[in-house]
Amino acid sequence: MDGTRTKDSLVTLGGYAAILLGITRILASGAYLLLPAEQRLSSPGPQFLPSFAQNSSVLMSVFWIETAAALIGLLVIPAVTSRVRSVHEGWARWASTLATIGYAVSAVGYTLSAARIPGIAKAFVAGDAATKAALAVVWRSSPDLFGLWGYGAIGLWVLVVCLLGMRNRAFPQLHLILGILVAANYLIIPVGLLLKVSQLFIIGSIIGIVLGPVWYIWTGLLLLRPAPQGME
Repeated sequence: MDGTRTKDSLVTLGGYAAILLGITRILASGAYLLLPAEQRLSSPGPQFLPSFAQNSSVLMSVFWIETAAALIGLLVIPAVTSRVRSVHEGWARWASTLATIGYAVSAVGYTLSAARIPGIAKAFVAGDAATKAALAVVWRSSPDLFGLWGYGAIGLWVLVVCLLGMRNRAFPQLHLILGILVAANYLIIPVGLLLKVSQLFIIGSIIGIVLGPVWYIWTGLLLLRPAPQGME
């Protein structure tokens, strides 16, 4: 009985967290689209830093929203994974571990950016040519410069969850298909960053405004309902 209550409380907490995560995805994606082109991730330091020093409010809000989203995501992973773990324990554990690391790295990265980049931008604007040249090389603060953890690892987890869910019908079919599209959206972003194709990141952000929030909120609502028969 205690084990059942613990699992139920885990899933319920994860359900509310998933709904909240969907809301943060709307806020973060919308704010990113409001950024000037100079402040997007593909921008070089000599363009980014003066623009940030002049007006940092939108990007700072993105940093803190994304930090909150990552912390919330850590609550979602075990709840969602619990619904598909019975299909294949190994794949479920592997994918959930990747996603946990991904959200943790994301939280640390966005916090570091919020803490360090304002000072770097001020030093760049006030510095001489040598200072500017040095800071233009080392200004980035995130440990996940290509989004391999914050996007790639989480995308793999969503993909594995949806593929396993199709085998035990843990979630509705349409929900799982939508999840696969969300996973593809996550995975396209590191590709864009690695290949330095900013359009892929922009496309991912635009698609993410719709697909990501819908899937996470829908996931939360499903978690708050009784599990399908045989899933308990």
